[in-house]
Amino acid sequence: MTKAQQTKLKALIKKYNLVLKESMEIALMEDLFNLIIVNADDKDFELKDMLLDKENLKSFIIQEFIKLNNKPITSQLKHLEEVKLNLVKSKQQKLNF
Repeated sequence: MTKAQQTKLKALIKKYNLVLKESMEIALMEDLFNLIIVNADDKDFELKDMLLDKENLKSFIIQEFIKLNNKPITSQLKHLEEVKLNLVKSKQQKLNF
């Protein structure tokens, strides 16, 4: 992919960000519900009451999904080399005014 193509894609993603975000939230919520319905292990889980407040439910699901799939910056820091600083005290001089 060229730099120009990357720049154009970034601009388009920014332009359509709200629509893409909403689409992703709906798809994630629908997929989760389908998995709960299909999976026999989760048959005791009641979705009916939660569906009354879809906006909060959708928001909670996306937040939890992002938490699970977003590596914190601290995990990246452990792979960096430690920078050692040498502090050298120099002789102070008088300023002439």
